[in-house]
Amino acid sequence: MKQILFAFGLAALLLLAGCAQQEQPPAAPTTEPEQPPGSDRDAHGCIPSAGYSWCESKQQCVRPWETPCPALTEAQARAIAVASPCMDEGALTTAAPTYNDNSKTWWFETDIERQGCTPACVVSEGTRTAEINWMCTGLVTPDESQSCSAGYGNSMTLGEAYAAAEASACLVEGTLNRADATCNENTGTWWIGLETTIPREGCSPACVVNVNSGMAEVNYRCTGLNMEGYVYPAVNAGGDACFSALTGKSLSKSRAFNIATRDSIVCRSLGTINAAAYICDTNTGTWQFGINPTLPAEDCTPYCMVNVNSQTASVDWKCATGTSAPE
Repeated sequence: MKQILFAFGLAALLLLAGCAQQEQPPAAPTTEPEQPPGSDRDAHGCIPSAGYSWCESKQQCVRPWETPCPALTEAQARAIAVASPCMDEGALTTAAPTYNDNSKTWWFETDIERQGCTPACVVSEGTRTAEINWMCTGLVTPDESQSCSAGYGNSMTLGEAYAAAEASACLVEGTLNRADATCNENTGTWWIGLETTIPREGCSPACVVNVNSGMAEVNYRCTGLNMEGYVYPAVNAGGDACFSALTGKSLSKSRAFNIATRDSIVCRSLGTINAAAYICDTNTGTWQFGINPTLPAEDCTPYCMVNVNSQTASVDWKCATGTSAPE
């Protein structure tokens, strides 16, 4: 009997020892200390974990979904606008521009007046070019009796401008769009839309009629030009402007060079413009740029004459005495 009780007691002790081992709490897992919020700042002090990244054009940390980050600064976009064909129609106002993050464009207000329209100069970040967006509603064909004034007290009605345009080489390129006509009193010109027979990508051609001379020429108003390496000039920068002694108007050399090389086909049709060969003639109010002609003429040199008042270009041959200019 004692042996049986001893066996039962030993079994009970072993059972209690096993339970004691199972009830021991597990060892606590080792954990690394948590990083304090904001400790992942980058070189600019932005916090990526909070969604911030550095915006070069704004010179600050932004969340892209809250604050757009333009590829161009406002100053860079304005310089592109000032050097673009937008300036053929008018000037930029001092109002702050708007940035469209969807189209990646800067929109600058202009002082261009056209009935039913609120024109803006739109600068594309992708192409780094600018063009006018007329933003017109209910456009009405202009009244042909509407008059456009210029220097010397001259003026011209739209009907007269149509007649001058129809008698010019503009119609060799296409047909006039009579619903698209604008007077630019800054340059003393009528701008009439032109539907060209052969479309030109990135261009919005117009037949430009000079109120003073009655002459008309095509201005292609092209965008999408290769601007790589181009230094955007200031308009009428000090010491870099040519004045007309008769009207007092002025035009910067850089703007005149743009007209000669980009806006007008008259001078470019003869060859390449020589930016290093130029003079300002205040008596005639013209910038005169040398042309390296594709077909040289003996003892004659062509010059691209950019009129300060009308901001249009023409060709003048300067020949040695007794030599006739080529036809």
